[in-house]
Amino acid sequence: HEIISINGQRVNTARRAAEVVRESRDSLTLVVSNAIRPPGTMYAMLSTSIGMYFKMKNGLVQLMKVDENSPVATSSMKVGDFILAVDGEVTGSISEVLDAFDDSAREEFIPVLFLSMRDLRTTLVDTNIGDREKEWSDDLGECTILESTGSLTLRFKEDGLCELVDPSQKTNGIHDHPLQSVVEAINHGIICLLSAIREGVNGSSSSNGRNGGGSPSRSQQVKQRGNDKLAEILDSGLLSDDEFK
Repeated sequence: HEIISINGQRVNTARRAAEVVRESRDSLTLVVSNAIRPPGTMYAMLSTSIGMYFKMKNGLVQLMKVDENSPVATSSMKVGDFILAVDGEVTGSISEVLDAFDDSAREEFIPVLFLSMRDLRTTLVDTNIGDREKEWSDDLGECTILESTGSLTLRFKEDGLCELVDPSQKTNGIHDHPLQSVVEAINHGIICLLSAIREGVNGSSSSNGRNGGGSPSRSQQVKQRGNDKLAEILDSGLLSDDEFK
């Protein structure tokens, strides 16, 4: 099980969990999850949906705008992220997100599972670029790859996909560079993952089969939970086993 929060405080590391436990004088309240988290998915602990505005994009609920005084403004969730579940309830529409928040209104803190495109793209770039020296922009919208022959930039577009750009040229898109294969691998990973998550959110497949004899591999666990596309990403090597939480 993954510990999401202790006494309403989000814990991302064992050290942070230990600190919260030490600071707690009374009983402990834990929020945990046993779900497999694909790369790019994260949890935020929110108290309300007030000040959050949504739209549908790629078949998922996307956070479109946030008021400055909204609780989400100080969380890890950012504009552009996709909300996948609220308090354990899968949310495939804006009305389902709002209803889930309303149903959990009595809770002081509500766990929200979301897909961070920023986290996903950094994971995919690190996996596919390897040890090449690189620099990210502050908003993680561009990654400049530093090479002795010159710098090239991976620029992520509004649709989530990236293109290879030469900053010294006015035209966008480079199609005859060796790094183009990396761009294709990254975009393939993004498309497959979005498709797989959308499939899971929409409930188009739901399997609870068990694997007999020994502990199942991460890929088998993913397949058992009904998502062959996520298993395909894991088996292809686009993402490593450790990157599936």
